[in-house]
Amino acid sequence: MTDTRSTLHRTLGFRPRLWPTLISLPMIVVMLGLGSWQLQRMAWKEGLIDRLESRMMAPAIPAPGAGADIEEFEFRRVTATGEWLHQFEMPLIGRPEKGTVGYHVVTPLRTAEGRVLLVNRGWIPDDRKDAARRPESQPTGTVTVEGIVRRAGLRNSFTPDNEPGRGMWFYVDVPQMAAFAKAEGVPNYYIDELRREAGPQLPIGADPMIGLRNEHLQYAITWFAMAFGLIVVYVMWHRRTEREDRDAAK
Repeated sequence: MTDTRSTLHRTLGFRPRLWPTLISLPMIVVMLGLGSWQLQRMAWKEGLIDRLESRMMAPAIPAPGAGADIEEFEFRRVTATGEWLHQFEMPLIGRPEKGTVGYHVVTPLRTAEGRVLLVNRGWIPDDRKDAARRPESQPTGTVTVEGIVRRAGLRNSFTPDNEPGRGMWFYVDVPQMAAFAKAEGVPNYYIDELRREAGPQLPIGADPMIGLRNEHLQYAITWFAMAFGLIVVYVMWHRRTEREDRDAAK
């Protein structure tokens, strides 16, 4: 131990003190580890973004059936033709748009083959929740929908349970929504309808490109900078203490 401290003394110009070292060293290791982990996450996120963008930019395919593998079709651009079942419209609560309170409207679409698909048609403001106040958003007859396949059932620990009996929907739950629409064999996904270039302005459909934040490089730089700063403080504190000890010994 004495030889090690003597070597460090010759290298760094001070002898490491026990408690500052025991406190600082684990913190530095953790910060460097977190910085490295953020770089790994950055590489993973870049791969994910490339995969999603390639799927969303690919030509649209027919909406998959009930037995489709969501891993294969998630974020794929799809089309479906059928009639809206407006009587079973379900507004998702708590969906602001550019700071304005509103809802996302989920409506079942019955295809010519008799299948029922759940479609998130887009955003409506709070004061237009009542369909009677936006009749232009209730087209009848055959329509063709183009959108992005999204995984259903996702929610965080703060998302309340749906209350179908009270018309309160907080997230897309396929079994609940299918039961509400009196439909069977509904695929375990929903379609985010893309924003229309023409036609009714409400609901406002999804942006063709779903943006994913990738700020892991910033986080990595922050952790590395904090580790470097702690090393500097550690070294400067020891050198000042060493100098004060020498001055006191004179």
